[in-house]
Amino acid sequence: MKTFEDKSPWGLIFILFGAGILSAFQVGKVPPVLSDIRMDLAISLFYAGWVLSIFNLTGLFLGTFTGAIADAIGHRRLMLTGLVFQIIGCFLGSFSDSFYGLLASRLLEGAGFLAVIVSTPTLIFQVVKPKDMAVALSIWTCYLPAGASLMMLLLPFILSVTDWKGLWQINGVILIAYTFLLSKKTSHIKFMNKSTSVTFKKLIQDVIRTSTSAGPLLLGLIFVTYALQWLAVMGFLPTMIIEKYGFSKSMASILTAAMVFVNIFGNLVGGRCLKKGIKRWKLVAFACTVMGTSSFAIYSVDTNFILNYTGCLIFSIFGGLIPASILGGVPDYAPSKSLISTTNGIIIQGGQAGQLMGPPILAYLVSQTGSWSCGSWFLGSVAFIGLVLTLCLSRVKPNLNPGNSS
Repeated sequence: MKTFEDKSPWGLIFILFGAGILSAFQVGKVPPVLSDIRMDLAISLFYAGWVLSIFNLTGLFLGTFTGAIADAIGHRRLMLTGLVFQIIGCFLGSFSDSFYGLLASRLLEGAGFLAVIVSTPTLIFQVVKPKDMAVALSIWTCYLPAGASLMMLLLPFILSVTDWKGLWQINGVILIAYTFLLSKKTSHIKFMNKSTSVTFKKLIQDVIRTSTSAGPLLLGLIFVTYALQWLAVMGFLPTMIIEKYGFSKSMASILTAAMVFVNIFGNLVGGRCLKKGIKRWKLVAFACTVMGTSSFAIYSVDTNFILNYTGCLIFSIFGGLIPASILGGVPDYAPSKSLISTTNGIIIQGGQAGQLMGPPILAYLVSQTGSWSCGSWFLGSVAFIGLVLTLCLSRVKPNLNPGNSS
């Protein structure tokens, strides 16, 4: 007979999951209004790409370091601080009348996003029962597609009563309310590393130890290739279908939301496959192959919406196997239990690096060639690199749980 102590606190886990979803709102709110931002601020497609990707600049440089800070000062404290940063960024962005002002606010939002997504998985790791670990972590990996797609679905209704600046303010208000709720509901979670003294030397040692371990390093590099492809496709999908097929902004937002939403199914299936014992590297290798192949359908030179959009759906569904496999592997490949957030930070740093590079590179190539078809060989090449890195990962044994799928 199962006792109360044997059950995972799923209510609390889903509240923590909500922090990821609301943080992902700040990703999903931009693509559908990118054309409005370009018009208001009089910027080119290339500069618009930076509005998408500057969000990830903090993670590019501080991802691993942020994970080490979370391990040192407390994951709950850093998570709540991250939400506050996003609140400030939302309101500053809503009052920005210049390209550089908006970039600065997006950078602040990105720092808050980074703090949340680095620290929250470890809080879930603390409260969930071992038997539910794989399921809980696979649910967590859905935070980005769930939050971004929900924001895109809500956008047509929000934009019917306000503009993109009002959208920023609405996000700020929602974040304020949720921060108070989260603070109350997580107040009982104890600091995992009470004996750890917070020194710069200790943080550097943790970062060096984790980043020089083969498992975390390869997981992070694979995530670079995934995130680069995913944001490049998702971020410019509304722009591409509006320009190429003349769709309305609302329809483009809905279609993009659907493309992002189906990524959730890949995340959940990935979690179940890992639980059934399928090797982690095999799932990632399969996903890399499908993503690279589908990019040729997405950016086909033929004016065929069904082909382009079907390619997007396949790309997103099977791509979802990667975050489930990579993020779910953090507890296994971390050098020690006390370095789980630092390991997660390396992976997030990889993801942020990929997202930072993807949109500007794709925008530059499209601007130079005058066609979206260049995206096929660009993303196909990145997917191939991810496949090679995955084959390298297959030769690395997990550190903490050698009996798990690797």
